[in-house]
Amino acid sequence: MPPTIADVAQKAGVGVGTVSRVLNESPRVSDRTRAHVLAIIEEMDYRPSFLARGLSKGTVGVLAAIVQRMTTPSALQRLRGILDEASAAGFDVILHNVNDVTDYRNQVRDLLRPDRCAGGLLVSFKPDDEDIPLLATNPVPVVVVDGQIPGLAGLHIDDELGGRMATEHLIGLGHHRIAFIGDWEDPIGFNPSSKRLAGYRSAIAGAGLQIPAAYVKSGLHERTVTLQHINELLDLDDPPTAVVASADSHAMVAAEGARARGVLVPDDLSVIGFDDLDIAEHLDLSTVRQPLYESGARGARMLLDLMEGSLPAPQQVEMALELVARGSTAPPSPTQ
Repeated sequence: MPPTIADVAQKAGVGVGTVSRVLNESPRVSDRTRAHVLAIIEEMDYRPSFLARGLSKGTVGVLAAIVQRMTTPSALQRLRGILDEASAAGFDVILHNVNDVTDYRNQVRDLLRPDRCAGGLLVSFKPDDEDIPLLATNPVPVVVVDGQIPGLAGLHIDDELGGRMATEHLIGLGHHRIAFIGDWEDPIGFNPSSKRLAGYRSAIAGAGLQIPAAYVKSGLHERTVTLQHINELLDLDDPPTAVVASADSHAMVAAEGARARGVLVPDDLSVIGFDDLDIAEHLDLSTVRQPLYESGARGARMLLDLMEGSLPAPQQVEMALELVARGSTAPPSPTQ
């Protein structure tokens, strides 16, 4: 167990209140006692709770991150960036996962208050119009990571551009029968998959290609659903030679399902994803890279700047995308 403030007080031979005053830089502690207590703190590697310290000083040394489905791989990489940047600045982070609109609104109203946190991060959200004035006038500074809200600082990507980049990569390799696997509309209204689908359609139209309606698959972001989609595509009389997936997780499962049927990737079927998760390189997956970790870290830094008053006005920053071609995509075989 990590040491507590009581453990430090016992070893230093002082009261808990004395240790607390040292931590809060109170002038009511002698230089000799302060030096002694600080030496014990360093020796024991004691890490005080920033929440407790903030409450004792009338402030809150805590940031709040409200995250949609925080267990998804992309959310986890963003959270690593947020946590690393906040920790380096001496802040704890309260994490709250939300799955629906009601939960989201409750968290915004209950958590983003001066007595709960010093600043808030909304990760992958699209609020209703009625929520925007609430957020814009919120007494706690708020930054949006992976989204755009009028009047708020934030970082986002061009999802439609990313879908077009992935599709144009396959077209450039010579594919004409290209399918798409993505998600249904999200219950909170944040659905990058639909924008990536729009980019896919734009690239298809720009190349003068025609695709049957059966080539576009949308559903729950679940492994079994993606397996069903790839099987349906491969069962078509004229199956696709390539698949654009709206996320790496879709692409990985699609490639797995194809191989299970004896369809070789990329010899028989090229597959490209979106995100460039940590595991994508290991799996040799072609993808559109978005700066997941960097967006979290930069969003936290932007929030800290807002809190310090060094960010004079809300900024909307578009982060760059990059096509990463690996071994899961190749030109179609001559027989296709």
